[in-house]
Amino acid sequence: MTYVDSHLDAVGVNKVFHDHECAYYDDRFAIVHDRRTARQAAADVERLLGRRIRSGERILDAGCGTGYLAAGLRRARPEAYVTGADLSAGMLGRAREAGAHPLVQADAARLPFADRSYDLVVARGVLQHLPDVTAALTEWRRVLAPGGAVVLVSEPTPTVERHGALVVRALLAALRRPLTAEEDFWEVASMAANLHVFTPESLAAHARDAGFGDVALDTVDFADTLLITASYVAWGRSPRLARLVPWRAADEVARLADRAFWNAVLPASWRHTVAGVLR
Repeated sequence: MTYVDSHLDAVGVNKVFHDHECAYYDDRFAIVHDRRTARQAAADVERLLGRRIRSGERILDAGCGTGYLAAGLRRARPEAYVTGADLSAGMLGRAREAGAHPLVQADAARLPFADRSYDLVVARGVLQHLPDVTAALTEWRRVLAPGGAVVLVSEPTPTVERHGALVVRALLAALRRPLTAEEDFWEVASMAANLHVFTPESLAAHARDAGFGDVALDTVDFADTLLITASYVAWGRSPRLARLVPWRAADEVARLADRAFWNAVLPASWRHTVAGVLR
């Protein structure tokens, strides 16, 4: 019988997929690396943190991807020290182009940093890709200085999968171009790279098992996640058509609608991502 380390297997799938996805990630997720996006990234973190990022704070973006937070926070809050870490060399290359620095290639659950190295750990949609969520959070807690916090910006809920499936089916019916064998392979790989969905309660249980005593998590977002789902499918099926759509402007409208209306009126079980702070 052959023994396969499930952690290494899942990590390997994610590394291979994200080394490929880095080439089109920003298009499909409506990300443009500039000062406007930087202000948005800082607002995402500070809204959850409940305060402005302080001068001299040491921040680790765990699983930085193409640099939405790592480059954005460095640009918007140059008085802080922001390090990006990611498993994927391809993603780190794109993050470097976006302005993130310094960058370290590392498994987010096995960080090459000393204990108490950072005042904040920030992560956007990262835990869903990690095989052992509790182990990753334990590692993030290890590198936090006393009084530090982990800020989780966006982790998917079961609801976004159900609602997103409706958007996907509608767009696939409208955009009938069949995928090539290679395109189909990478679409399947994208599904294999997503290992978890969370409720606030399930993610809080992982956080408490990791040793966090102060856990504040809630669900947020409705319109923005559906818009990004539409963008992801459109870019995958019909890039020529997708280029005609002002995704960034639509994303900003959807974000505004979520903050001004949907987050307030929808029940928690209808909102699409988990966000919050762990201390």
